[in-house]
Amino acid sequence: MPAVELIQPIAVLKDPEALATHEDTCLAAALASITAWLAFPDDPMWGPWLHGPDGRGGGQGKSVRRGKPKDFRALENAGAVMVSVGTAQAAALAPTEYPLTGRMKQLQVSGTEFEHAGEPTVYGEMNSPKILHIGIDTVLGMSTGKAAAQSAHAGLTWAMQLSHDELEDWIEDGFPSTLIPLDRDGWRTTATNATVVIRDAGHTEITPGSVTAVAW
Repeated sequence: MPAVELIQPIAVLKDPEALATHEDTCLAAALASITAWLAFPDDPMWGPWLHGPDGRGGGQGKSVRRGKPKDFRALENAGAVMVSVGTAQAAALAPTEYPLTGRMKQLQVSGTEFEHAGEPTVYGEMNSPKILHIGIDTVLGMSTGKAAAQSAHAGLTWAMQLSHDELEDWIEDGFPSTLIPLDRDGWRTTATNATVVIRDAGHTEITPGSVTAVAW
């Protein structure tokens, strides 16, 4: 019998009246993933999702889908955590079995493409001693949905590696974070600082083993 597939569902807001950037959306998704982990620490799905049924790793599967404002109101009523970065908004829940149910099931995976600003985006104050830096590849041609999932992988892995005191300080400072779009030169100069390196399994869009995101 095949293992049950577990994913963390994340929704990103696509509102034609307040269009968000690719970078803001990716950072919002990353912070929503982390916030869900903090908000639902006792959910029994975290362990199998992180470590897999055999304890060898679950791959942190995520499904990023686009929703309208009415969808976000429904998700909030259903208990999803909400994070806003600029005009971008993301909602996340604890991991669950796939296929999805409820409002998340109704949302579309396709069409999660947002305009690239081509510049770093910042959340919170940058004078904190602990800041989440996410670098996301711009050369692979990832859609915003794909890049948001990879950003969430990097951000959550970074947060989980912090000590208890470091995590508490980061939360108290308001989750200061930045997302940096990286071209080839950027990888050579910036990614060398990375303490987290995300390599994609290659199930969608890109070649298996490609480095999609880093964090430090």
